[in-house]
Amino acid sequence: MAGSSAIRLEEILARVMAAPDPVAALTAAARDRKLPARLRRALASCDVDGVRLTALLCAKLRFERLLRASDEAEWLFNRDPAAFSELFQRYHQAVPPTAFFPAAEAELFRRFLATVTR
Repeated sequence: MAGSSAIRLEEILARVMAAPDPVAALTAAARDRKLPARLRRALASCDVDGVRLTALLCAKLRFERLLRASDEAEWLFNRDPAAFSELFQRYHQAVPPTAFFPAAEAELFRRFLATVTR
């Protein structure tokens, strides 16, 4: 797969991993006629159970990174776990998963909070 196609595939898969329904998002992307046929075939060949599991693991790791580095997230979670879970889902779906280390995840969350508390 050419460089730009690989980058496009990564962008799509990152969105799929954060989607409310990863399999539906993957299926929609695999049917998107605006994408090259080779890229659509690559998306269509993904194992749906693997996609579901990977999406869960991505969310879990992101949640852990956030709670490890953000005092504010930890406080919100301890105060009201259900409300924080809803807030985290909104964050996870709205903010692309680009952080690798906990401090960077905490910074992304701080920026997200600034947009939702205005």
